Amino acid sequence: MIARTMKPKCVLLDANIVIRAHEISVWEKLIEKVQIIIPSSVVHEAHSLFSDEQGRLPEAIDLKKLVTEQKIEELSASVEESAAFLSQFELLFQKGLHEGETEALSLIYLNKAPDAFFCTGDAIAIHALAMINKSEQGISFESLLKTIGLQRSLSWECTEEFFHRELEKGKIKLITREGLANKKL
Repeated sequence: MIARTMKPKCVLLDANIVIRAHEISVWEKLIEKVQIIIPSSVVHEAHSLFSDEQGRLPEAIDLKKLVTEQKIEELSASVEESAAFLSQFELLFQKGLHEGETEALSLIYLNKAPDAFFCTGDAIAIHALAMINKSEQGISFESLLKTIGLQRSLSWECTEEFFHRELEKGKIKLITREGLANKKL
């Protein structure tokens, strides 16, 4: 188990953030400075992660090894727990969520990661975070890097502005019930 007192922030990372951290060469510093939690589905699918800019990543992302070395933590939601989470949403909305995002959001929804902040650059996943009324448990990659003193030029979906814009869209969907299976308040 990773000692929580050693690292100031507990962050549940989506696969797209793991890829970006590797692309901009901050991954090592990130796992050194922040307590990182990775959904089990992402840990076990890391060999198939792709970079938009470079195709398959040039260096191996060995998340299983990092879990074994206790440099990062792996958390999982059961199939039933993920299904219960997804059942809140209309089928079309569900299809927009990737497996790792679904698992991470299930963990937050079920309070299995109460101190964790969910970090993603995927708009649908950010909407879902707001739609389960857990906006306060989200963090942009830009803000995460700033908390450890690393400022980098980032793609739009990793910025604080993008993250907050998408959270607001998710909050509106919660109010209007757009994308939710239960249309009643």
